[in-house]
Amino acid sequence: MLASLRRSGVTAVGKYLSSSVSRPLALSSAVTIANVCGVRTLNTQQYTQPKDDLLALREKPESLSYFTGNYKYNDFLIELDALHKQYANWKGAEEKTPIVADSDDLVNAERVPEPTVYSWKLRDKMSQTLQIPLKTSQWRKITLHLNALASLPKPLPEPVVRVLQKYERFDATQQTSVKSKTLDELGRAYAVGRRKESIARCWVVEGEGKILVNGVELSSYFQRPSDCDQVTLPLTATENLENYNVWAVVNGGGSSGQSQAVKLGVGKALLIHNSELKPILRQAGCVTRDPRVVERKKEGQRKARAKYTWVKR
Repeated sequence: MLASLRRSGVTAVGKYLSSSVSRPLALSSAVTIANVCGVRTLNTQQYTQPKDDLLALREKPESLSYFTGNYKYNDFLIELDALHKQYANWKGAEEKTPIVADSDDLVNAERVPEPTVYSWKLRDKMSQTLQIPLKTSQWRKITLHLNALASLPKPLPEPVVRVLQKYERFDATQQTSVKSKTLDELGRAYAVGRRKESIARCWVVEGEGKILVNGVELSSYFQRPSDCDQVTLPLTATENLENYNVWAVVNGGGSSGQSQAVKLGVGKALLIHNSELKPILRQAGCVTRDPRVVERKKEGQRKARAKYTWVKR
């Protein structure tokens, strides 16, 4: 019964289409008749929507480098390249012809400031600033681009300076000027020396060569001649043994540690009197602290390195 209805419906559709070719709405009517007869059809109006409207509904990426592995990193490099190209022809300060100046003009002339030397943030700090993960190779590439901007003719353009200041290792507000040590009102130079567990505070003043350690003569405080030689090494190396008096207050550690702590303090104090002695004192080992300390004892061992005797049972 159903098969006969379907055959009759298809026959009716064919006759209807052949008799109404000139009518444009006959197709929708034919589809309706076919649906009544149980034939599965599609609505032709679904394909009238343009494709541009379908693409307009999609969310567009926020960056041209969105589909790269690290688009924020690539966008940053593109930004630096664009800034460098913008000021590629930057000439900086105009070159002036040299003028012969008198000695009075040289004295009264203002000191020209030295060019700024940039040091960039390390990889971890740079990654925190940019809020993106960075590999070492990527950090090096960023620093190369920053160096290219910093190498433009001085003075640098203001936009370039603002960009470079963001990625400097130290901000200008965090930099503290190092105070140079000078002699006090009595002509004394003060310095601190350390060795192992010993700390020595030393005052050096011009005099006739007296050395007191904790208020005692040097030869009385240190019994071993080697310790006395360590204390006087900065003075003998610079040939100033009879030109300065030394007052040292030392505590902690043993005799060797205390003598070497006093040696370091006296060497630093001599540099305050005469900074030209630094090469001689450095060669004698009177400027740099010896960082070696005793190694701690380990658990399960007799000492720092020594082990207990192994017993089989």
